[in-house]
Amino acid sequence: MEQTAVIILSAGNSSRLGKPKQLLEYEGMTLIERAILTAQKANCHPVIVVTGAYQEEIERLIKPYEVEILNNPIWEQGMGTSVSLGIKQLQNSAEVKQALVMLSDQPFVDKNHLEELIRIKYLKKKSIVASHYNNRLGVPVLFDRSCFSALEKLTGPEGARKIIHSQKEKTASVPFDLGKIDIDTPEDFEALLAGNLDYF
Repeated sequence: MEQTAVIILSAGNSSRLGKPKQLLEYEGMTLIERAILTAQKANCHPVIVVTGAYQEEIERLIKPYEVEILNNPIWEQGMGTSVSLGIKQLQNSAEVKQALVMLSDQPFVDKNHLEELIRIKYLKKKSIVASHYNNRLGVPVLFDRSCFSALEKLTGPEGARKIIHSQKEKTASVPFDLGKIDIDTPEDFEALLAGNLDYF
């Protein structure tokens, strides 16, 4: 099996929430820790966490984990800069043949889903395998190394979805209805804790 890296995007300032969403606790663990452990359970390596806002608090928490931490000094310019930074790091490792891009606020991403993205890539022989929810393709998404140069050029608010849409003929998908559940507001988090998934 080819080596799969993971880039966990964790640089945002959670402006609509008012505090770092990465550090919210769900079922006894912070969201960023859940994302890290999920990636590791799927035997992905290296696991890169890109920080930005709340750098000190997040890095202090995740330091004991076996992850590579990259700080994005221009995180305010948008998610694309964090994707680019993570990919640049992976370009130095010839062993890494593909990379998963994840967020830190999708609590229902699990090991099985990441493994299914990888399985479908080999089965369908596609360069990109994205999660499908809310009638669109999104993260987590798996990119073959052939996509790295395009990902490295991302800037501003443009995230991985731009690359997905530009290469639709090379893209497969995996249904993941629970992918629509992410945490942006206090109301989102209250609904999650209450188990009210119909809210999303």
